[in-house]
Amino acid sequence: MIRLFVFSLLTIVVALSVTLYLGFPNDPGYLLIAFGSYTFETSLLALIVISGIVYLLFKSLVLLLQWINPRKLFQFGYELNEQRKAKARSDTIEGLLYFTRGNWQSSYNLLTKSIGDKDSSVVNYLAAAYAAHKVGRKEDWIKCLEDAEKTYPKARSTINFLKAQLLFKLGQLEQSVAVLEQLKRSSVNDHSLLFLLKDVYLQLQDWQALKEILPTLEKNQIVDAVEIEQIQMRIFMEELYSACFAMTDSSKEESLLQLNKLWKKAPAKYRENEKIVKHFSELLLQLDAKANAAKAIEAAVSKRWSETLVQRYGELDYGVSPQQLIIAEGWLESRPTDANLMLCLGRISMRNELWGKAKEYYKASIKISPTALAYGELSRLLRHLGEVEASETYLQSYGDLIGAQLPDLPLPSQNKITH
Repeated sequence: MIRLFVFSLLTIVVALSVTLYLGFPNDPGYLLIAFGSYTFETSLLALIVISGIVYLLFKSLVLLLQWINPRKLFQFGYELNEQRKAKARSDTIEGLLYFTRGNWQSSYNLLTKSIGDKDSSVVNYLAAAYAAHKVGRKEDWIKCLEDAEKTYPKARSTINFLKAQLLFKLGQLEQSVAVLEQLKRSSVNDHSLLFLLKDVYLQLQDWQALKEILPTLEKNQIVDAVEIEQIQMRIFMEELYSACFAMTDSSKEESLLQLNKLWKKAPAKYRENEKIVKHFSELLLQLDAKANAAKAIEAAVSKRWSETLVQRYGELDYGVSPQQLIIAEGWLESRPTDANLMLCLGRISMRNELWGKAKEYYKASIKISPTALAYGELSRLLRHLGEVEASETYLQSYGDLIGAQLPDLPLPSQNKITH
């Protein structure tokens, strides 16, 4: 600045000296510049003065810029912006670290803090939404997902899938399945979507919808063969139930007809499965088709032995006790030491009022493998036969074992014993 002042002062002094020496006050000179139709005219003195002023202004501006240094200003602004971005990235990273450790509240706070930054991504919204769900803030996670959908429309399917997951975890199954079915239209073979849809249908017990997607689940190997088999069995059992009770206005004969039609179309392995056969026989009993229920169990046991079905065969009154006794005694040929079969035969004998035979079967069952059921049945029978002391002995043994509920069976009068 001092050099500029000295230079300016020197220029003024020189200009005044030249002006006085050349006699500018008496004759300032004349200058004419013509360019096309434009002309510019001025005195030589005025030109010299204006040129000096312009030069001084230019020199002052250069010196000012050198002193201020705009490059440093730009560099400072750039560094400040980078620091701000780094801080936002640090919040995101720290928030995700808290997320992996399960510190949901801290994770949510940090992720939402950096969510508006230009360097943030849809991951901020998704992770923040999940963290909000974990701390029970439903309105917050819904807002996170709504904002994410507006900001990142291309990630709509992923955002809505997370929404469906969180709704499912909250037990809001109808809302969850609505979102999933909408997504399914554009993502037919999405494994994660189909797997979640399967779980939602199972929870809703929407067997028809589950049946429709089952081929896709199997084709894409989304669930293993064991689970596929379990689902197919459950669907079939529900179809049996629907055939029995869905038509409320139909007669028992019509329901029985539909039930038998469905049973005939069933795979052979279903007609041998103890769980399905037991379910089918119980439905038949509710339609008063006792003999058919007994036949279903007999057919299944003849193909594949089942302790559960044999026990059920002896517990319930199928209205065909004489035939049951013949069939069950036929099973003894291949299973002479089966305690459960002996118990079954004892109960069927009681339904036929064969008290002596029943007593022998119960004793044989106890000898092979003592159970609370066999002790209880024998004690009850002996008490009604008048053998009180023996009954008390067996009752004591029955009490020492795990208690069991005995079925209703015919019991003898003390003056009538049939062998």
